[in-house]
Amino acid sequence: MRWIATISVLALAAAMPAEARETQALADGWSFDFGIADESPVQPGFDDKGWAKVAVPHTWNRLGNPGMARDATIDADRGMGWYRRPLCAPAAGKRSFLEFDAASIVADVWLNGVKLGRHEGAFSRFRLDATAAMRPGCDNVLAVRTDNSKPDPGSATWHVVPLSGDFMMFGGLYRPVTQIAVDPVHIDLMDHGGPGVYGHVAALDAAGAEVVVRTRLANDGAKAAEARLRVTILDADGKAVARSDRKMPLAADTVASDETRLRVADPHRWDGLADPYLYRILAEVRDAKGRLIDRVEQPLGIRTIAIDAEKGFFLNGKPLKLHGVSRHQDRYAKGWALDQADHEEDMKLIRDLGANTVRLSHYNQATPFYDLADSTGMILWAELGLVNQTAPKGVKDTPPEMLANAQMQLTELIRQNYNHPSVAMWSIGNEVTNWSWKGLTPSNPRPLMEALNALAKREDPTRPTTMATCCEPLPGEDDDRPILTGIADTVGFNRYIGWYGKGYVDEVEDLAAHLTELHRKFPGLPVSLGEYGGGGALSQHTDNVHGGKVMNVSRPQPEEIESYIHERSWAQIKGLEWLYGAWVWQMFDAASEVREEGDTTDVNTKGLVSFDRKVKKDAYYFYQAAWRTDVPVLHLTGKRYTDRAYRSIDVRAYSNQPRARLSVNGRDIGWTNCIDAVCVWKSVRLDAGANNLVAEAGSVRDSAEWRYDGGANDVHIRSGTLTGTVVGGVRYGSDNYFEGGKGAPLNRFRREIYAAPGSEKQDPVLQVTGTDAPALYENYRSGIAAYRVPVANGSYRVTLHLFEPAEDTAGKRVFDVAVSGGATRRGVDPFALGKGKLKAATIVLPASVSDGMLTIDFAKRVGEPIVSAVDIVAD
Repeated sequence: MRWIATISVLALAAAMPAEARETQALADGWSFDFGIADESPVQPGFDDKGWAKVAVPHTWNRLGNPGMARDATIDADRGMGWYRRPLCAPAAGKRSFLEFDAASIVADVWLNGVKLGRHEGAFSRFRLDATAAMRPGCDNVLAVRTDNSKPDPGSATWHVVPLSGDFMMFGGLYRPVTQIAVDPVHIDLMDHGGPGVYGHVAALDAAGAEVVVRTRLANDGAKAAEARLRVTILDADGKAVARSDRKMPLAADTVASDETRLRVADPHRWDGLADPYLYRILAEVRDAKGRLIDRVEQPLGIRTIAIDAEKGFFLNGKPLKLHGVSRHQDRYAKGWALDQADHEEDMKLIRDLGANTVRLSHYNQATPFYDLADSTGMILWAELGLVNQTAPKGVKDTPPEMLANAQMQLTELIRQNYNHPSVAMWSIGNEVTNWSWKGLTPSNPRPLMEALNALAKREDPTRPTTMATCCEPLPGEDDDRPILTGIADTVGFNRYIGWYGKGYVDEVEDLAAHLTELHRKFPGLPVSLGEYGGGGALSQHTDNVHGGKVMNVSRPQPEEIESYIHERSWAQIKGLEWLYGAWVWQMFDAASEVREEGDTTDVNTKGLVSFDRKVKKDAYYFYQAAWRTDVPVLHLTGKRYTDRAYRSIDVRAYSNQPRARLSVNGRDIGWTNCIDAVCVWKSVRLDAGANNLVAEAGSVRDSAEWRYDGGANDVHIRSGTLTGTVVGGVRYGSDNYFEGGKGAPLNRFRREIYAAPGSEKQDPVLQVTGTDAPALYENYRSGIAAYRVPVANGSYRVTLHLFEPAEDTAGKRVFDVAVSGGATRRGVDPFALGKGKLKAATIVLPASVSDGMLTIDFAKRVGEPIVSAVDIVAD
């Protein structure tokens, strides 16, 4: 099966001359108040002097902060937020439209106490005709009620998609508001927020492109009129390369559609990042006297796309592997109320990363970002905000109101963004069976998804549809969960192998095989990896990513885990030719009410860049090294892990160069090969105190500053965990130098991130007694075979910290321990030693080392050997 489309694309309306369309940004002069339940603020004489003075874009919500609890700045209240401001009438004879680029979630609008209308949906532009309610002069009063209440039964949002999601639904007028004044005859402003001018390429070859432009003209006047419509295609230098000119009779109070075909000779193609060339389409409307009364300008990109189930994605007939990121639109302290500079910074970071595609998750995003994608050549996955469920909780079939709302929002998504060359596909939803898969609600999703796919194909047959799935039966599974894969033209599988699963990063090695099985399961269907990745906290670090269990919805989440998952994921998927694209989840940390993980609160930590855009995580530099070939890249990892627990460590760097060289305090460590963008120097010994590491690769260099303040030959290991800690003034590293076994926490955190508040499941909190250092007994490694610890030759005292986590009697877990130099302890029984379950115990063994490696061997008798901490101290 091969999906192919020929397409052109157009975008944002430009500012119009005074005699045609006039626009006024309504940014300042707003008053705001939260929580008023009645409609008293709609009255022109309402006293709002005590309200806060705000500028739009605005949201009252603030969510997501560093730290283990919400700070004093957080405002997660959801409900009704009111906005009021004065408004001047346009010139006599002009009609007035109010344009809201977005308002969350439901917006009701009044002018001078007259209700203009309601819009249901948080992410799309809508316009309202204010002409009839407008009075001459500047004493008009505009009142807007926004409502971001949770979709409980009886709320205004109960049927408005999305009903849930792993992201905060910020409230307010969070995108710009504009007053538009036009002649009664104008390019249609009431077409689902669209530009009224739509173009696509019907045929394309090297000699020419046939461009079809459809223009909607409205006559809101009481009399019939005759208009002249001129449609011109301009090249990037402003030169006209094609034109049509025709008369259009317009009956009173009607909308008419005109379709014209134009030929562009020797077309210069929009070619993604390589050459994002843009033409422009200019639609001009003149009255019977030749006076210009309206005009809309749109960019035009001429290009072809194709997606093949076996060969992948093609742009203009050339294969292009899509590799990129997903983007939420929020940021720290600003929520959704972004400005142009915010969008530009995000795009710059994404381009600097080396991505060539962005998934706009999980909703219609702001026009400036689409425009930036057009002008830079970034390919977009545009998505409807339908997430997790296709009906209210407890309801199986989609209610008619929810179906209508989803269809309206999809229509808005497509018409408002139809003309962007950057948009390659329309997504009809994300993980829509998530809640039913988890047993939270019944579900019958297929009718809704089939209806949405059919709608998308009617609205735009030139682009493929897609959807992201998470929760269908996996290869080898056989159950009655609905299979939606195959409804859309393509599919994106969301797979977090190595992150969500049994809890160990080793699982990530199954990613390619898993995707291959899915590819085989759906032959002929183009397949992508819609999401993959893992979380990373800036202040939490590990010495060995295999040392413990991944706490994927909890704490801690060492930054190195995120990096490793991306290293190994990319190494597997980059060679899958049939995989047409892959999108990292996610570019930036983002706000989510359902998350308490890593070193933040209400933040999904899977971003490659921090929530405030100030810090690029190590994984960001990995992809820069893996994806960029135009500039040399070199980055030493672990720079934020400044106080090192171990003197002998592996040093890692990311580079797109074949080899890299390392020195420590001027001491040459030597060269190493960089394989799949990863360079590793094994068993590098740090100096006591400060260590300056310098890496070089080709013409680039990077440095890091670390400290080692432990004993010259001492090693302290916190077994079974991914993070170290300081106990009694001694710094313990995370589990390292081990062979075999599995690390686990004593208290296994269990939490359903989409469950109703208060319903999270948490095991009783366990604590080991009989110790003044409980932090050494919070984790353990079970089934361990040995430790192999590099140390200087000499004599040592080895202390093993033990406890019995599970058995209720002695004799159920018995093992032998032997250390370098021959000392052996036979018949070790943690229950007997501690005199009970969850009781601390220690054993001490002398050791001697003559070959630079201290060994601790565990031999199983009954049950699995276990250890919770190791102290190796030189005599």
